Amino acid sequence: MNTTTLIPVISGAINGETVQLVDARLLHQYLEVRRDFSNWIKGRIDEYGFAKDEDFLVLDSPNSANQKSHGGDRRSKDYLLTLDMAKELAMVERTPRGRQVRRYFIECEQQLRQMKQKTLSMTRPSASIRLTRAERQAINRQAWAEVTKDAQAAFNAKREALIRQMEQRSDCALTDKGDVI
Repeated sequence: MNTTTLIPVISGAINGETVQLVDARLLHQYLEVRRDFSNWIKGRIDEYGFAKDEDFLVLDSPNSANQKSHGGDRRSKDYLLTLDMAKELAMVERTPRGRQVRRYFIECEQQLRQMKQKTLSMTRPSASIRLTRAERQAINRQAWAEVTKDAQAAFNAKREALIRQMEQRSDCALTDKGDVI
């Protein structure tokens, strides 16, 4: 599955969780939305109930186009959207480009899942490890030695306890008869 990069997808974090993010301005530009970016994104957030720091991040950044000689430093807001939010925005635009972007984001998610699965399978030991007969026998001998060592130690402790118990009984029996030990 080879996808052409329509809009860059980057890794980021929201509430300590690693997520894939998309620059909202690039999405707006690619979708060829006719509305001004700031009105479009604010309207979509309100209309569809997207939540800040859950569905998107807001970054304040200086924009040289917004620098006015009389107005001081005006900053623009950049939005980083989760893939789910970006897919939904692409879908609600109801244009061929919107459908194309949505399918593209779905492919990005599938590729990410496949990469995660490969990484997990490489770090996790395989359930079907092939051992030779000699290796299995060596493992069995080692395990048996540890089990028998524990069993032998428990046996010795129990034997000593019983011996002490018997000695105490015999001491009591001898002293009860008036014999001096």
